[in-house]
Amino acid sequence: MSDDQTFADLRAAQLFMHLDDDQLVRLASVAQPRRLPAEETLFLQDDEADAFYLLSEGRLKVFKLLRDGRTATIRHVESGETFAEAALFHERYPASTETLTDCLLYRFDKVRTLELLLGDARLAVNLLASMAELLGLLNRRVEELLLPVPARLARYLLARADEQLELAGGGGAADGPRVIRLPVSKRELSARLGTVPETLSRTFDRFKRAQVIRMSGDHRLIEILSFEQLHRLAQE
Repeated sequence: MSDDQTFADLRAAQLFMHLDDDQLVRLASVAQPRRLPAEETLFLQDDEADAFYLLSEGRLKVFKLLRDGRTATIRHVESGETFAEAALFHERYPASTETLTDCLLYRFDKVRTLELLLGDARLAVNLLASMAELLGLLNRRVEELLLPVPARLARYLLARADEQLELAGGGGAADGPRVIRLPVSKRELSARLGTVPETLSRTFDRFKRAQVIRMSGDHRLIEILSFEQLHRLAQE
């Protein structure tokens, strides 16, 4: 991996977007590139926390192992996002990770990064801001898990619709039908929503019978037929 490529990948990261070139160069000196195939574990819950990471290419999930043996997906990490920042302040990783696609990551060693942060207040502030946003995300995830499964699914579909419209350069959610593509399998989505695949399938069937959505042969393609009903379900 060339120095120029590393610099460009760090420049594209949300966490580092406000840093100047000199700060990025110092940060790039700590970054260690690493490629992983799909369905590979990077670290497990309770492993020694010795680094945090930037995902430059691909997608991965962060998940918790529950006491009853099930897993709950905390977040899906997209390219340009950092994760495991808590490693800088904790001895053990609080969650596990698994790649969903082939990934290019940058590893930031805990000791070297802390030395860098102690000498660069702006970088430290940016990292704290990112961690505050993540804390907000985790709080919303906890709130969602207290909702019925139909409400969780409705909120997820609405969020994907807004996200895909934004990527296409549109504004807010439209009132008419819209086709969205689920970025994960149903099994992974059930873990993301804190339920089991059978319950998720029954919830999809309920939405189809109520003519809220329509699903094609490719079960990752979903046509939203009624945003009004979907918003109502999201508030249950």
